[in-house]
Amino acid sequence: MNLQRFDGLMKSDHPPTQTMLEWRCFLEFIDAYFKNRSVLNPIVVEIGTANTPQRPFYQELLGGEHIGIDWAPDFADIVGDSHSQETVEKLETRLAGRLIDLLFIDGDHSYEGVKMDYELYEPFVKHLIAFHDIYATPPATDIPRFWNEIIDKEKNYPMIMFKSYNREPWLYTAGLMGIGLIIKET
Repeated sequence: MNLQRFDGLMKSDHPPTQTMLEWRCFLEFIDAYFKNRSVLNPIVVEIGTANTPQRPFYQELLGGEHIGIDWAPDFADIVGDSHSQETVEKLETRLAGRLIDLLFIDGDHSYEGVKMDYELYEPFVKHLIAFHDIYATPPATDIPRFWNEIIDKEKNYPMIMFKSYNREPWLYTAGLMGIGLIIKET
């Protein structure tokens, strides 16, 4: 991965809300994973784009095709509720039989919402599923509860956790955040 380009993207006018070290470790792992498996131009589906600050990282550093799903029409490739069948069908049409290489779930942070995103989109994934905010605390998010259930339930899949402490007071979850990663195909 081009670390100079990574640093440049982090210093852009609209950087992602992930902490730098957490995001860098995550992307370095993803990059190495795809290179090791000769996955060129991975398909990255991001649920909850938050104004698409991650898109350039996926496109420029991984050479990926980014498909964002969000309510905001200015920032999503597929506009709609990630929980609706209509949105799932739009993604299925866009994929045209291809599988997702990386699914990044960062939309609805409720227990029911993250569980539904996982259940609806997991069947389309070949390689990796990532969850953001696996260490964040309620009431801002209930993702840790679902993440802990996945750890117990999906014992067939290896899992990796990227843990970081965010000291940025402007973020709603100043404190532990983290990215959890499920590896479907080893």
